Amino acid sequence: MKRLPSIRDLRAEILELLSSAKSPIQLLDLSKQLRVRANSDDYEHMRELLEVMSDEGALARHSKRRYSLPVIVQQVEGLRGVLSTYHDNATVKTNDPEMPIVHIKRQHMLTALDGDIVLVRPHAIPKDRKVRGEVVAIVERSNHPISGTIEYDGAFYYLIPDESKYHVDFLVSEKNLNGAKPGDKALATFVRWEHANASPEASVKEVFGMSGKASVEFEAIRKEFRLPATFPSRVETEAAAYTHPTSMVPAGRTNLLDELIITIDPVDARDFDDALSLVQLPNGNAELGVHIADVAFYVTEGSALDNEALARGNSTYLVDGVVPMLPEHLSNDICSLVPHKPRFAYSVFMEFTTHGERVSYRIEETVIESKRRYSYEEAQQIIESGIGDNADLILRLHTLAKTLFAQRMTGGGIDFETQEIKFILDENKMPFEAVIKTRTDATSLVEECMLAANRTVAEHLHVLKTEWKTKELPPYVYRVHDQPDKEKMEAAVGVIRALGFDVPSGRLTPTIINGVLRQAADRVEKPVVNTLLLRSMAKAIYTNHNIGHFGLGFADYAHFTSPIRRYPDLYVHRALKEYAKGQPDRKRWVELKEIANNVGEQCSLTERAAVEAERASVKCAQAMLAREYIGTDHIGYITGVAQFGVFVTLQDLKIEGLLHMRDINDDYYVFDEKRMRLYGRKNKRVFRYGSLVKVRIAKANVEKRMIDLVLSFDQTGVEESIEIVEVPLKETTRNPIQRMKRKP
Repeated sequence: MKRLPSIRDLRAEILELLSSAKSPIQLLDLSKQLRVRANSDDYEHMRELLEVMSDEGALARHSKRRYSLPVIVQQVEGLRGVLSTYHDNATVKTNDPEMPIVHIKRQHMLTALDGDIVLVRPHAIPKDRKVRGEVVAIVERSNHPISGTIEYDGAFYYLIPDESKYHVDFLVSEKNLNGAKPGDKALATFVRWEHANASPEASVKEVFGMSGKASVEFEAIRKEFRLPATFPSRVETEAAAYTHPTSMVPAGRTNLLDELIITIDPVDARDFDDALSLVQLPNGNAELGVHIADVAFYVTEGSALDNEALARGNSTYLVDGVVPMLPEHLSNDICSLVPHKPRFAYSVFMEFTTHGERVSYRIEETVIESKRRYSYEEAQQIIESGIGDNADLILRLHTLAKTLFAQRMTGGGIDFETQEIKFILDENKMPFEAVIKTRTDATSLVEECMLAANRTVAEHLHVLKTEWKTKELPPYVYRVHDQPDKEKMEAAVGVIRALGFDVPSGRLTPTIINGVLRQAADRVEKPVVNTLLLRSMAKAIYTNHNIGHFGLGFADYAHFTSPIRRYPDLYVHRALKEYAKGQPDRKRWVELKEIANNVGEQCSLTERAAVEAERASVKCAQAMLAREYIGTDHIGYITGVAQFGVFVTLQDLKIEGLLHMRDINDDYYVFDEKRMRLYGRKNKRVFRYGSLVKVRIAKANVEKRMIDLVLSFDQTGVEESIEIVEVPLKETTRNPIQRMKRKP
């Protein structure tokens, strides 16, 4: 299909035009109303687009080349949304407040794929209020690239998708192979899918090399998630024009070159955007200084650097490297708070009492020089031993951090403990070890100081409002976290109670959640309980409308401390600097509100994309590591339960695989959806969250980023954890739904 030379969303224009039409419109009339000249390439593109939209069901095709919206589309216009798939099921988030989520079974998805905008018709609402329905039309196809492996069955070429969200294989015609051969890893785009009983078609756009090779798989992830490999030349030129700050302090900046300021970061960190100081005051209080790289000095509003940073939104951290938000000359050199070098900083000074109460603060542009760089491990050793360079400073920071943490818990914060997995790679980027990074006193020290600064710069807006006597707070970008979803929280609590934890009835407050987390602190189910509760929480986002941060227990919160790797922090720096000069006039005020809204929306999107890319990178690395241990037995704990099987995290390898229900063949197992567990009808053995099992790695599919497990014949070491229960009278799900692969 030929493309329009001009940039316009013709599909959206067609839908908008037909939605207001009272009767079908003829092709020629459509072209006139859309200002598309007949007998042109644009006209041919529009004609082919109408045919494709008709085949998809987005349009109704009538005689004499007339088109309209399908009747069903007009009837359920309000129930549209983006389809998200998970194995053989899907959900559609609609714009109907009474039915915000509609669950779709595989057989009711038509030709819809993950990411498509669809129209759904809800079925009768059951008593459990879990609304189910069916897709009745595809409004707009997702343009997300599809990463996969090319296969040939002797007659047809197929793209086997990497992501499990695609439940079918894609047919690729020879003309659309673009040089790809069987076994190659490739990136493709969707072409068409006309009927549910045929294969969808795709076209290869890029070939990376032989599938399964570490460097090829990691490169495919970067392309799949559209992560740029380089910066535009104009951006690099702007960055290269900046030189290192000197010890000459510019007017308007506070000279902190002689102050004792240190950084504490991961041992492999390359950019340092935060530093700390702590001064004991004569009145017995302590002044905490949080000094942040002054990226806003270099990345000015509307510059090429600024536009590129906003487009990226954040740095993305993959297993094999980082995709930075800013060019390396700035992120790792000019802006980075490296030791023994003068650097421009934006500093927040907060005076705290011995009880952790903040009694005053100030925000200043400064020049600093870090006197020492510490890794988390070095700082932790000093905290534990009390010995080392600047031990007095680190120990006092540790004491303050503990006080701030206690204050935060008292104020409604939740003490979640998350784990981060880090892979050690060889020279060929092949993972050979996985390490779990957990919270320590040193990481908590830095975290509490950063939280204090982020909270302070958000609360500062109320001071400005009072000073300026305005009706509303100045425009800003907040980091907000909404109340948990009631249904998700109830489901999580049900599973946690089934694990034997005491959870009071009624609304789950932060205090109660912390109580549950404390119960799990010394139990094997600890990571499972943390994960269940975290999944029930709303997702934190960036927005210019402040609703507070539920997880932290803060009424006002904004990101300020990582402007090298997060654009919202850069925006907050820029806004604070502008407000320090006085109240903006009305025109600028309106402009700033629009900027804040755009930044919030854009950075929430890029953050979600980065999370998905990072998750895919981890899954890929886990499969590569598992591939080296095929046939070996490992003890793990169950981290997920579904009707098709259970997910098990192996304790030694730190990787998660799937134990299919079809492969648990010592009994006939039933899925108990209410209690989220599997149980055997005869032996009454239960597989539930947190259960220990011994499994064997049966298969590791690097291309699809999946690990298949089977039960080990030898269950030594887990016998005591095997639970036997009475089988309930009513069985919910008897058999797993098998994954479908469509072939022509």
